[in-house]
Amino acid sequence: MQFKCTLLSDIILNQKAATEGNQETLDFIPGNNFLGIVAKIYDEFSPEDQINIFHSGKVRFGDAHPICGNNRTLRIPASMYYPKLKRVNEECYIYHLYDREKEAKKKQLKQCRRGFYSFSNNQCEKVEVGKTFAIKSAYDREKRRSKDEQMFGYQSIDKGVEFYFEVDTDSNISNELRKKVNDALIGIKRVGRSRTAQYGLVEITSAIFENVQSTTTTIQIDGKKCITVYADSRLIFLNQYGIPTFMPTAMDLGLEDGAIWWEKSQIRTFQYAPWNFKRQARDADRCGIEKGSVFVIVIDKLPDISDMPHYVGSYKSEGFGKVIINPDFLNASEANNGKATYRFIETTKAKTEKLEYTESLSETDSLLFTYLSSAKEEEEKESTVYKLVNEFVKDNLKYFLSESFASQWGTIRSISMQYPDKDKLKENLFAKEPIQNDKQVDFAYLTHGIAKDKWDEKGRRDKLKEFFDKLEPDMAQFALINLSAEMAKKCKGK
Repeated sequence: MQFKCTLLSDIILNQKAATEGNQETLDFIPGNNFLGIVAKIYDEFSPEDQINIFHSGKVRFGDAHPICGNNRTLRIPASMYYPKLKRVNEECYIYHLYDREKEAKKKQLKQCRRGFYSFSNNQCEKVEVGKTFAIKSAYDREKRRSKDEQMFGYQSIDKGVEFYFEVDTDSNISNELRKKVNDALIGIKRVGRSRTAQYGLVEITSAIFENVQSTTTTIQIDGKKCITVYADSRLIFLNQYGIPTFMPTAMDLGLEDGAIWWEKSQIRTFQYAPWNFKRQARDADRCGIEKGSVFVIVIDKLPDISDMPHYVGSYKSEGFGKVIINPDFLNASEANNGKATYRFIETTKAKTEKLEYTESLSETDSLLFTYLSSAKEEEEKESTVYKLVNEFVKDNLKYFLSESFASQWGTIRSISMQYPDKDKLKENLFAKEPIQNDKQVDFAYLTHGIAKDKWDEKGRRDKLKEFFDKLEPDMAQFALINLSAEMAKKCKGK
């Protein structure tokens, strides 16, 4: 069963379990993430089906690799080397077919280790996966602010990147069970770390794509008949004592007849401690062989293609153990001393355009978004008011420096608290004119009595009126209350 996984947001898949130090993200999605998605309906399966799907290795959730055209890319083989000070697309050699002694001028070769490549039509095309680094801070729930000395960084894969993966099953797994697994995977899901924050949203859909196939060809190395085994995913092998080992046998790789030629093989290793969410604890360290590693096996007779293994080792349900026998991209030219026959072409940038994610909202979600929108508007209004108040204080404080003026601002604050409406505020502060003895007389606070004389001096009333006229109707009361409080403190302090 083949699927496409599209990132609707950035996702975090840490390479290490440590919480300190530089945190880098994986550039692929491990298969155990997809197993975890299906495991959410664990109780809906019968005990027998639970064993078959999650614990027996009969259903294998493969790793998701970046897309290039209609191909699922592969980690560049560790047996590919290129001369120092050059790039791999200029000159590339296959390690087990390269003879350094044949070179008149000895070359310093450097191992290829990073990157995913599409291998098709005798061409290698690299796909670059975009990543973003962000600084975060732990949250202090008691003080309702960021914790002191608790900053950390997260590296994430950019949203918009597309991945292909597949779920492989044994022939004795029923179509009904396969459909149930398929239905559990399809849709909007969350993977990786910080899923309750802004990370981890993905969409999984059905897909059809090309895979690199095993072949029945053999190669001659120093007169010996050999085959190569390429690690498509990470491999974990256990010895007879149940302890992880970095030195498997040819039988561990599914080949009864043969022996691993270690001098010609290129193996890279990994180690990490998986987190068990159900038990909220870490499991024992997993030690294994990194994807992209290449085994060279000396063999007398090549088994039938149908007998060749696709998965080897342990933890197959989580995507570990996938191998490809004798892939074509490990072929090399004998005439050119092991130079790769596949031609490297221009690098492709993984698709990362902005995606619009829409989903019908429940009533609760709708209320939540209404509240958040209101809170955002309120915060923006506060920010605008504080900016205007600070500007007024900075530009005009010198005109009000008197302790007696603190009481004036106190009165304005009292009036402001009585009238939420801007027009009412304007009337009571600047424009109220009642009829007395058949005449209109000024009766607004700032236009009559003792206050009038104080506010006439130095153009104080005009400066306040200019500030007031700038205010939007919905922020007038809030702005005047804040201005009055701030100016009263400043005047009394001076």
